[in-house]
Amino acid sequence: MANITVIGAGEAGIHFIKEIRSLGDDSKIVLIDKRDLYFERRNVFNCWMPKGECRIIHFNDEFCLEHSLEYIKAVVERINPSTKKIFFKEHPSIDFDTLIVASGAVSNDLSIRGDFREGFFYLSDIDPLNTRDYLNISKDIIVYASTILGVRMALFLSSLGKDVKLIAGDLDFLGGYKQRFMDLFKDRQIDTYLNCRIEEAIGEGSVKAVRITLPKVFSSQIVFVDSGFTANRIFSDSGINIRDNLYTDYDGIYVLGEAANSSIDKDKFFINNAETARRQARSLAYHISRRRPDGENRLNTASFSREEFLEQIIEKEISRSA
Repeated sequence: MANITVIGAGEAGIHFIKEIRSLGDDSKIVLIDKRDLYFERRNVFNCWMPKGECRIIHFNDEFCLEHSLEYIKAVVERINPSTKKIFFKEHPSIDFDTLIVASGAVSNDLSIRGDFREGFFYLSDIDPLNTRDYLNISKDIIVYASTILGVRMALFLSSLGKDVKLIAGDLDFLGGYKQRFMDLFKDRQIDTYLNCRIEEAIGEGSVKAVRITLPKVFSSQIVFVDSGFTANRIFSDSGINIRDNLYTDYDGIYVLGEAANSSIDKDKFFINNAETARRQARSLAYHISRRRPDGENRLNTASFSREEFLEQIIEKEISRSA
């Protein structure tokens, strides 16, 4: 029986598994992720509302039995595409026949002193349940923004009654909408500091304050850092080059979702990546299960324009304030 290994339990990886099982494919599937749960990252804010919920799937025995898969909780150290082996930091190596790299994106490292302290979060490392616990006991929050995701987070947290300070090098990614967002920040009493960055998270075990480059020091119990994102494909011995859409230079190795991006567009990040990942997952499931010719697997990558998306955010935030 064929062995399909999926690295990454995000939008792309989970939907690929569901799609290929829905087609009746009975291949052995191994799912690998450092977390033992999946959540809809685009709806993570719902987890932080007083009575909000976001869909969370735990990779327990029931889930594995339902989808006929084996789950390995581990961090991938490297892949050898030639020998078709995966090596882990704290788990025996495994072989694969077909490999789906759906490992998402990782936050860019800004080398901020003290970023190891409790209460400091790069956005690619957010755990919705753990973060919700911090928010329940915190009032002062610092958000560093370099994409629209950081801006959305600052606005959302202010709607929860948090005292939010927004730090950014610039907000040029907002284009002609920059002033309208600045007006929203003022209306929400979000203090905005541009042309600066976070230098240090201060505290003993957990964050108590943040120093920025003005220089200023602000009291804060939580720091969210939206530092931009890079496709997470750094663990291949010889590099995985994407040849065309999902396909790579190696037979039997495919790349899905954010991991398939050569660069993460600061203007569009998180606009339609979930929908794109689902379309990719469906196309790849059909291809691997050989349910239709390759020529019909071209992806539909239609998406919102930046302007449409920013307009939606502004309208939503204005209605929230009303």
